[in-house]
Formats: sequence, structure tokens, C-alpha cells
Amino acid sequence: MNRFFNLYLNLYFLNFMFVITCGVIASFFSDWLSRKISKRAYIREITSFIIHCCCGGVLQVFGLGSAILFFIIDRLLGRVKIGWLSVIIALLIVVLVFIIMINR
Repeated sequence: MNRFFNLYLNLYFLNFMFVITCGVIASFFSDWLSRKISKRAYIREITSFIIHCCCGGVLQVFGLGSAILFFIIDRLLGRVKIGWLSVIIALLIVVLVFIIMINR
């Protein structure tokens, strides 16, 4: 039973790291492209959302759900001042937990 739980955690963290990596790349791309398409904020947000969904739709239903959630979190975090040091520390904690779980 413990072996299957460890396998689940490892797959969860691999998926999490994959979603974060692809999500950040897709987010940069969608924001850049939406700024090129329109100057109006409302149109930019809709365009960015559609591009997020297209990038997430590559991985079917779960990817689409992750893309929508990533878009919402990205917009919420855009309203809060977060320094790069906080982001790097958070990502290092995720990687450290993943490494610990693999070596268990």
C-alpha cells in the first residue's frame, strides 16, 4: 500500500512540475500575443484566456482544467506584489519535496 502511495505522490509532483513549466511558457506566450493583437484590456484578457485554453487543450480535459485554473491564479497573482525571491523559494520547496519523495 505504501508503495502505491509513493507512486501516486511521485506522479502528482511530476504532473505539477510539468503543468507549472508548460503553464508559465504558455502564459508568457499568451500575454505577449494578446498584447500584439489588441490594445484594449477586455479584448486582451479574452484573447489570453482563449490561448491559455488552446495550450491546455492539447492535454485534453485535465490539461484544459489546469489551463483555466492557471489563468485564474495568474490573474489573481498579478494583482499582488510578489518578489522573485518568494517565487524561487516556493519552487525550490516543491522540487525539494519531490526529491525527498523519490528517495523514500
